[in-house]
Amino acid sequence: MSSVLELMHYAAPYEGNFLRSIRALAQALRERGMQTVLVFPEKARERAWAQRLGTEYPVYFLPRGTAAAARLLRSVCRKHDVVSVHSHFVDSHFYLPLRLALFGKAVPHIYHAHSLPHFSRGSMALRRQLVHASRVLCVSRAVQSAYTAAGFSDCVLVPNGVDFGRLRHTQPLACRHPFVLMFGYDFSIKGIDVALDAFARYDPAHRFTLGICVAGHYEQAHAALCARFGEVPAWVELLPPREDIGAYYGAADVFLSASRTEGMPYAVSEAAYCGLPLALSDIGPHRELSLPRAEWFPQPDAAALFDAVCRAAETGGMPENTAYAAQRFSLDAWTQSVLPQLFPKKERSV
Repeated sequence: MSSVLELMHYAAPYEGNFLRSIRALAQALRERGMQTVLVFPEKARERAWAQRLGTEYPVYFLPRGTAAAARLLRSVCRKHDVVSVHSHFVDSHFYLPLRLALFGKAVPHIYHAHSLPHFSRGSMALRRQLVHASRVLCVSRAVQSAYTAAGFSDCVLVPNGVDFGRLRHTQPLACRHPFVLMFGYDFSIKGIDVALDAFARYDPAHRFTLGICVAGHYEQAHAALCARFGEVPAWVELLPPREDIGAYYGAADVFLSASRTEGMPYAVSEAAYCGLPLALSDIGPHRELSLPRAEWFPQPDAAALFDAVCRAAETGGMPENTAYAAQRFSLDAWTQSVLPQLFPKKERSV
């Protein structure tokens, strides 16, 4: 049986939307008579989700050494008759061994660009050669434009899908209201620094509580808050990662995304599906979602941010976004968009 190899630099403590997307794609391939092989970094080996995946799919863990990693990938490709490699979040630890493993083989590498490229302009030519992508799948127009400008060819726009099923049937959380929910640990990229400034300056009575979901970076976010305020303010709650992420959306009165830049804003799509009032920074990737309703503010304007949050809090909900998000960002729609992109050559089409 021919296979698609999913090469992923992913070792988060939770399965999240990303691995649910991979599962949906694997199911679609299985229905077409193809197998999916999963490769993760070595540090993912002890994750409970990796052990569960191992009961459903062939799962491998990439060793750190380049030569050993290349040998493993070469062996996996041969053993499972890999006809396409689909990579995510990869860096030199992944794409250099992959380049060596695929050298001389007619196996396409489909590089999934989930965010803007982080390499310097001077290293672009080398990166293009090492990545050696047959096609680049870009989650937003901003990402597509950046990779095209970096000299990558065949950059295709494929917005991400969201597993909305994981947002349902959750238990409510006890929290102080009105509760404003944000995601991210990088205070600059996600605009959390501007949000903190806005709530500290323009909400002196601290009517609002700002909840920040920091995924696996609690200590880093805690240190950043202490460096700024001397402690974690009483009006800020650092929220740990949880598989039942819908509980956070269910507890929120407003969803705030103050990002300076984004790849594909997963969380905004999820919050829209949940019908939450939205306060969004006016950046391309947010506008690209084309949501029917949101309150906008220029980044990094703290006063405008706080005003947008107040307007959103007064709406009592944005149900018009729910049906729109369910249709446009479903996993089924995403799967059908990705499938034909995995096989650039007609003889390998599904």
